[in-house]
Amino acid sequence: MYPKHFLENYWASEQKKQLFVCMPFDTSFDEKFLKIDKVARELGLECARRVKEGLGANDLIQDILDGIANSHTLLFDLSNDLKSGLINSNVIYELGIATAIREPDDILLIRQEAENKTPFNVSHLRYKEYIGNLEEEWLKNILDTIIKNQDWSKSRRIMTTAKAIDSFGYKLMIGIYGGRKVNEDHFNDEVIGKDSEAKLAILRLMDLGIVRFETARDRTKKEYAYHWTPFGKEVMKYLGIKKAE
Repeated sequence: MYPKHFLENYWASEQKKQLFVCMPFDTSFDEKFLKIDKVARELGLECARRVKEGLGANDLIQDILDGIANSHTLLFDLSNDLKSGLINSNVIYELGIATAIREPDDILLIRQEAENKTPFNVSHLRYKEYIGNLEEEWLKNILDTIIKNQDWSKSRRIMTTAKAIDSFGYKLMIGIYGGRKVNEDHFNDEVIGKDSEAKLAILRLMDLGIVRFETARDRTKKEYAYHWTPFGKEVMKYLGIKKAE
């Protein structure tokens, strides 16, 4: 799938609490990935995730794009591929996509020390180099700093979305989100009433990924509500809209 088409249709409003790892498919990297996964879990992420061969061509590409766009943190291994003696070309391609859509604070680059220099298209990027085998404690200290410095509300995607909100949506966000206490993150049609502009504003906020509609059903009744998405909360953080105390 073409990256632009994926982002237009599948960019989620909730990040997966995982470390997405881009490294060569070669089995020589398997042991290193297990160390990375262990460190990610120790730092509070659910897991480290790595896409490997075996999926269909389209599924593989879509899985990689999904990981880059919707994971909490990204790690790129720029170590030389044993077969070519150079940085894996697929990893460089994936890094190009990541640097175009994610913030620098979301990405960690690591590289095992090698005699040859990094190619010009990645030489300007800051990466952490290690000698010999990857040490878990070394990675843990670096990754911990990366995670603590991340702030989704400062991303270009958040800023672009904030600029796309109209006055009715903004007023609705202040009135409903800002007017409610912490942990009150959903509302229904009764809150909106018969205000046609408010109803249209809800639809626009849904299109922007700020609000989502959810349903639930038990044996006796159906329930439904609008929920502020994690992405939507970051947009409001950027706009300075806070919950009532």
